[in-house]
Amino acid sequence: MLEVEIKVGASFPACAFSFAAFLQRRSPEQMGKPKRATRGRTRASEESRARQASKKGSAKPKEGEQGELAFLSKASSLGFALSLPYGHMQRYDFIVDSGRNVWRVQVKTTNHMLNGLYLVGMHHRFNQRARAYTASEIDFVAAYILPEKTWYILPVREVSEHRQLLFRPKGYARRDPYAHYREAWHLLREPDGLVFG
Repeated sequence: MLEVEIKVGASFPACAFSFAAFLQRRSPEQMGKPKRATRGRTRASEESRARQASKKGSAKPKEGEQGELAFLSKASSLGFALSLPYGHMQRYDFIVDSGRNVWRVQVKTTNHMLNGLYLVGMHHRFNQRARAYTASEIDFVAAYILPEKTWYILPVREVSEHRQLLFRPKGYARRDPYAHYREAWHLLREPDGLVFG
């Protein structure tokens, strides 16, 4: 018999079972042949790297986490007070306190290019459908272009009609329609969030 003590101090008798002792009592004949993988199946130790990577999860969540950490670092270095909403029920990732206002900010991160432009999804999922953000859900979107380490701080009015936006890389020949939002952290300090300077 083995006595096991529980945190509250009470103890009770428990039956000890030793698998090693059980195996020692059995002869090799009783144990039988070791089982092999069935035909057409690959042992886990022999799986391809792509298959193993697919089990670890998609790159998208990791990309999003990188963007959120970068936002946390950049915004706090600029003197903003940051809070995280409890749980995942809100449409925003951060609550940003500028000293004057409190804003709900959704962080979007991309690595993906489409025809030479960075594609950023500006939507959330509801009933398995992509829905654009609304002013009742968020105040700003902070779009992070991961390869360029560039931020776009966009008021919700710029994204409420779109499920995705295309951003020009640095040095792109044509005019960037969102250039005035590039590194526009000052918008989070303005009373209504819409003053340019």
